[in-house]
Amino acid sequence: MKYNVDKVISTLVKDLNPRQRDVVFGRYGLEDGEPVTLAEIGNRYGVTRERIRQIEALALSSVRRKFSDGQFNDIVDHVRTHLRQLGGVHLATSLCNDLKGVLSTVPVDKAYNSKIHFILESSGAFNYQGDAKAFHPFWFLTRDDYKRAERFIDRLSDHLKNKKDDLILKNSYQAHFATVVSTEDFDSKIANNFIAVSKKFATNAYSDFGPSSWSEICPKTSRDWAYLVLKKSQKPLHFTLLTSEINKFRKGKVTNPQTVHNELIKDERFVLVGRGIYGLREFNLMSGTAKEVIAEILKKHGPQNSREIIKLVLDQRIFKENTLLLNLQDKKSFLRNDDGRYNIRKA
Repeated sequence: MKYNVDKVISTLVKDLNPRQRDVVFGRYGLEDGEPVTLAEIGNRYGVTRERIRQIEALALSSVRRKFSDGQFNDIVDHVRTHLRQLGGVHLATSLCNDLKGVLSTVPVDKAYNSKIHFILESSGAFNYQGDAKAFHPFWFLTRDDYKRAERFIDRLSDHLKNKKDDLILKNSYQAHFATVVSTEDFDSKIANNFIAVSKKFATNAYSDFGPSSWSEICPKTSRDWAYLVLKKSQKPLHFTLLTSEINKFRKGKVTNPQTVHNELIKDERFVLVGRGIYGLREFNLMSGTAKEVIAEILKKHGPQNSREIIKLVLDQRIFKENTLLLNLQDKKSFLRNDDGRYNIRKA
């Protein structure tokens, strides 16, 4: 079974009068993929939006009769079976792509998705959820299917709400995902399909999955992007290199190095570990001057010789060795024991 999309549409609209045909083609964007509003068509004909709505309704009623007399039962049955296999719902763009083996044009033109939408809506066999605050556009079979998808999305959202630390970087959401799926009567394929229609979840530039409300998943500011890049890098970066990495992933906006530098200075999540080099405080990096870092190392590890101090400091920060050796000579701050180890000089 294979149908040419354009021939199907020609059959569906062949009994419409010229005005009805023009309204349908305009409202569904069947020529260029760009739907036209009721007001725009009304202005073209010098009539009200309501009149155009009436013409559209009459046209669709005529088109729907083509399905009622069974001309395209194969198409309806195929789409219905396809949706059932996916839990009764499917993202609109994905469904259009999946139907290319059954409903096709050669080549696929820019109005293809609009044509599929028109055919599905004209059939009267399927329901459409348009773009909304919580959903991407999708098709569904029954209200029960819609509710089941919505219920799963809400359950997964609640389950992940306080589990950010478990998910980010480790990419271990599958275990949490499986926990929720196991309580339902469907498999992970259907669950993934439900997730695809929801705006509550997203995947970031590193393919990490999570709630779209998390800044690590949907970063918005330069500061959010800097945090995500540093967390994925797992090491400190110079702010110019950090900016370069941000610009590789951030779409639609160019980030300025000085902007990044200014943002990092103001945010306590970031630690300056060298000249222009920043890391994340959650990596347990020490802030402060070379002298302050040496003092913290000695407090934590006790007396150390100069080589041990340098190694411990460089594990935390980026300093020149000579800078550290010079600071160790500050007799007001550090005391060199007879065995060559340094300690903090007590007041």
